[in-house]
Amino acid sequence: MGEFTLLDHLRSMAQQNGNEQRVQVNQRLLIDKMLARYSSDFVVFRELIQNSDDAKATSFHFEITCEPLRPPATSAKTKITLPSKELTAQNESLLMSNTVLKFHNSRITQLRMVNNGNTNVDSVGQFGVGFFTVFSYCDEPIITSGNEYMAFVWRDDISLTTYRCQLPIEQQSNQTSIILKMKTEYILITEANTDSSENRVKLAKNTAKDTTKKETVPSIDFNQLKTYLAKVLSFTKYINEISVKINGDTVFQIKKTKVLIPPAQGKAQFKKQSSVHSILNLNRFEESEQTFSITNGPSLTLRHVAVDAAVTINEKLHSQIQRTMKKRLPSNIQIQILYASNDLIASRRSRTPPIDSDPNAEILNSLIPLKFENGRVSPSGLIFVSLGTHQTTGLGMHAFSHLIPTIERENIDLQDAYISIWNTELLMSIGQIARLIYDRTMLADFNKSQKLIDDYEISLTSYSFQSSVPDGKIGMYLFLMQSSPGNLLQSDTTR
Repeated sequence: MGEFTLLDHLRSMAQQNGNEQRVQVNQRLLIDKMLARYSSDFVVFRELIQNSDDAKATSFHFEITCEPLRPPATSAKTKITLPSKELTAQNESLLMSNTVLKFHNSRITQLRMVNNGNTNVDSVGQFGVGFFTVFSYCDEPIITSGNEYMAFVWRDDISLTTYRCQLPIEQQSNQTSIILKMKTEYILITEANTDSSENRVKLAKNTAKDTTKKETVPSIDFNQLKTYLAKVLSFTKYINEISVKINGDTVFQIKKTKVLIPPAQGKAQFKKQSSVHSILNLNRFEESEQTFSITNGPSLTLRHVAVDAAVTINEKLHSQIQRTMKKRLPSNIQIQILYASNDLIASRRSRTPPIDSDPNAEILNSLIPLKFENGRVSPSGLIFVSLGTHQTTGLGMHAFSHLIPTIERENIDLQDAYISIWNTELLMSIGQIARLIYDRTMLADFNKSQKLIDDYEISLTSYSFQSSVPDGKIGMYLFLMQSSPGNLLQSDTTR
């Protein structure tokens, strides 16, 4: 009897005569270990906003219910109306809602299944995996949608169960909401210029009346959260508004609007062509102005470029990627670039920082993919996979496309033998488009006589290059194409 025949015989005998014992999974430990891979700041907000954008919501609302940690105090440094500089969220709640009318049954099912990803090919991540980051804040979240809700409940602290039920009529709405009752005490720092972490820890220790043991209470810096939420809007497909309430009062609201720039006559036009290895066909070029506005505050306008591309990947490579991703690539993707206009660069470079700057203005300035320090300008563009990563482009431009990240969505996957081919092609295509924007800028500036345009240093600022971090390969692929003369322009003979 051969080895494999013997194994088949033993397996058959065990199934017929053996004692069956199901393999059990400690779901709490599984989720805790999974959360360890999602350790970046504000990851819960990132995942829930991404899920909302995938579901075609147009707005995202975030409400915090908490109590003052100390009596309200006035401060000239505080620019927003809040009940206190610091609040505690112990045993209080977070509520996050969006304008999705109602979850379909298939989406509810996906939320109940860990590691069962979103089969929508246009979605970047695995819907359901990212959602489970809410368990870092809350043990038993509740989701309300339309006229029903679903509650997560732990059984014996090992297995997770869900219950679906009809909402009372007075609680039914046209929104989908996620309610998180905080399982751990957090301090919400609402002052624009916060105290040192040492003072915050000391304050937290002094409020712990029922313990003699010194312990550090984690904090959430509200100003940093607002900065992050503004950044999130950079490349959302459907969401154009994010608002935050604290104890019922709206304390922050930011909106995004877009105005198309029509192709100018006499200007070099975009020419359709393939990507470097013919995985993509670059078909359509669209330019716009994207304005970010904080309610009762400042606004900022950046230039936005979107290139539509048809996916023409060969089926063998596509099948290998599908085997890993558990879904096919989309048939069409977009490559998007966000950068500063010459006028914006000139105004920021010559501006003297005020002694007491407006926190909301600083939030918007953080969206500019350039750093302005002591009259010098350096690139600080980021790669966005869905709502952002910590990977820089090496250019003064933010870039977004259907790049495939590692599981925590903070790094671009250049390790997998097949996924790396796809990601490399997209990165080089981003470089191609950056070169296209450069060529158009140079051609337009050459024909202008304005005094500002004579300063070519300003025009070159967004295209200056430095090594990308943490992965230097990312910037290298962009630089190889961005530094090569482009072939994406054709002359417009219309006069």
